[in-house]
Amino acid sequence: MKDIIRKILKEESLKQEKLKQTLKQAVKEDGWEFAADLVGGPKDLAKLAFNNDPMEFLNLFNDLDVFQSEEGSNWTLFRYEKGNNVMVYNRINDNVYINYDVIWLFLQKGFDLNYIETQELTKIWLSEVYNLRGVITYGSPPSFTVVV
Repeated sequence: MKDIIRKILKEESLKQEKLKQTLKQAVKEDGWEFAADLVGGPKDLAKLAFNNDPMEFLNLFNDLDVFQSEEGSNWTLFRYEKGNNVMVYNRINDNVYINYDVIWLFLQKGFDLNYIETQELTKIWLSEVYNLRGVITYGSPPSFTVVV
């Protein structure tokens, strides 16, 4: 009987891990709103895909390509594809503008973080992953991150 229970638990664990990875891939490819609709909303997505850990969500974006902006010598762009920046860093004033729809809003809706908590968490993440220390983060409209 113990072996049967262990087998069932192992199968369930594998199913949960596969679901988690599928949801993460959906977030990365189609956006968190699409993935949230599949599972009942942002809070359910945060729980199922990210173990209610906002840093786990942010870590989806650890592999952004980093480019020097062609339009502004003081701007560094973080993106997967040209014209669709996830973040823009202004090196003069140490401001990082994070795409509101792609990242910022899910941190607030899925993980119940307020503005200050979102700011603090993104600053920690940027420091650890992209070596950006002492920056100030802002949720910015996609139009801003695309234009620069």
